[in-house]
Amino acid sequence: MILSRTLAKARIARGERPTWAAAWMPVVFDAAVLIALGVALFGPFQNLTDQANFPLWATIVALFAVAFIPIQAVLIFSSLWAAKSRFEDREDQT
Repeated sequence: MILSRTLAKARIARGERPTWAAAWMPVVFDAAVLIALGVALFGPFQNLTDQANFPLWATIVALFAVAFIPIQAVLIFSSLWAAKSRFEDREDQT
């Protein structure tokens, strides 16, 4: 999200409209980083829940709160910045 936001703000400030791929590649990068973090942290999380003897419902709630909600927030904000950097105001074309 930080990469997408930084690039989009710089492009908007310069008045540059990036190509589709240039705008959305930072979002893909953010998603890849999140997937790598999820894969790396799933094993320790699973060990923690096994050792703490969490019931299934508590494990599901914990995964939802710790993984799903933050991942969705990052991807949504990254997508918003990508779309914002591609936005072309109709008044500027006249």
